[in-house]
Amino acid sequence: MDQAVAKSVAHDSHIRQRDRRGVLIVEHLARVVAAVPAEAQPLAWLHDVLEHSPTTTSELCGQGLTPVELDALDLLTRRADESYELYILRVAYARGAAGRLARVVKLAELDDHIARPWVAGDPPYAWARRHIAVGCARVA
Repeated sequence: MDQAVAKSVAHDSHIRQRDRRGVLIVEHLARVVAAVPAEAQPLAWLHDVLEHSPTTTSELCGQGLTPVELDALDLLTRRADESYELYILRVAYARGAAGRLARVVKLAELDDHIARPWVAGDPPYAWARRHIAVGCARVA
């Protein structure tokens, strides 16, 4: 997907949404985008869109999301009945191009979360980062 399209979708999907700290989600997205290589930037803009907005995969595919990006986005989307730990392990050990792309974005996202002060309700970001980094080394 074109990065400008992904950015527009992210802004439209997360309009006025804020995180636990009261910060606009699009600010987090922009920091994650800045931390990943160009080929991962569209996915970085979209990494929270399926989990935190009514935007659908059909809409995203209609706007140019590639099959690999779709698979990576699916990996980055935690399911309603999935524990945080199982979700992280699913991303950590996913194979193929989608798994590699998802881990690049997830590591940048986790680094952004870890750089912020902890607040009640935060998942174990440091634990998650260790597992994603190990997955990068093992699944290469």
